[in-house]
Amino acid sequence: MITDKNITEFISSWKDGIILIQEAYITNNDYKELARNFVDNHYLFNEELVLFKPTLTNDVVFRNTSDDALSYFIGGKYPEDKGFALNDFEDIEIDEINTIIEKELIAVMGVFILRLKNTNDPLRIAFTFILKSTNIGLKIKIHHSSLIK
Repeated sequence: MITDKNITEFISSWKDGIILIQEAYITNNDYKELARNFVDNHYLFNEELVLFKPTLTNDVVFRNTSDDALSYFIGGKYPEDKGFALNDFEDIEIDEINTIIEKELIAVMGVFILRLKNTNDPLRIAFTFILKSTNIGLKIKIHHSSLIK
């Protein structure tokens, strides 16, 4: 049975994964492999269709394949992708978590507060994840996020 604790642990794992990719990038470690593992471990791309609307996309709005998601997180496939996970984050806080757990439906929405180094203006991002329970844990089926202005 899925609990709010499982969901909170998953959201924390997602946040920590972004920070680990950034740290690997800064220290010249294999951030690309780490990012691929992050996408594989947190999204259902290898199992089934996924809908992904990342925060900072304009030209190519949706990233519904593993390679498209990877490009968003570390850059490469689309010119607008600068690597969301490569930003110089000092910290990512999680706030205002709301959940619905009904039979097979696991929905979570909340706010990521991203603090960049050398700036006092954090980015506030509203997110919604529709999660699915798999034999290895929760994974994202639908991800939508947008800046809060």
